[in-house]
Amino acid sequence: MSRDLWGGSTGFGPSQWTSGAISPHVDVLENDKEIMIAMELAGVKEQDIQLSLHNGVLTVYGEKHPHDKEEWERSRYLAERAFGTFRRSINLPYGLDEDATQAEFNDGVLTIRIPRLQEVVASGKKIPIKPRTPSEHG
Repeated sequence: MSRDLWGGSTGFGPSQWTSGAISPHVDVLENDKEIMIAMELAGVKEQDIQLSLHNGVLTVYGEKHPHDKEEWERSRYLAERAFGTFRRSINLPYGLDEDATQAEFNDGVLTIRIPRLQEVVASGKKIPIKPRTPSEHG
């Protein structure tokens, strides 16, 4: 095994790569019509992503594979890219239409849009509150 300029080994191998430590960056944006989640998944293939939305929790699960087996097996001078599985769960606010959720994957960014339910205004009679009289203080 050779040594690098800083005295370390250059004989990196797959067991020394970061594996299973992927935590994709996420933005959760909202307006009065929807919640939008944008997740960076550079290098992940669409078929390696699974989504679920249950009881107000969105879960994104997937796996990032090395692009090329030969590339994976070469010695490393510097290795910062991570490969392996990931899972991100996001608690969502109440009042979303989970059945109308849409997702798209484009240029390494997974975008999930969940529309808000239309507010239901309860109809009813307004009940006035009258002030207490001194004799009611008991």
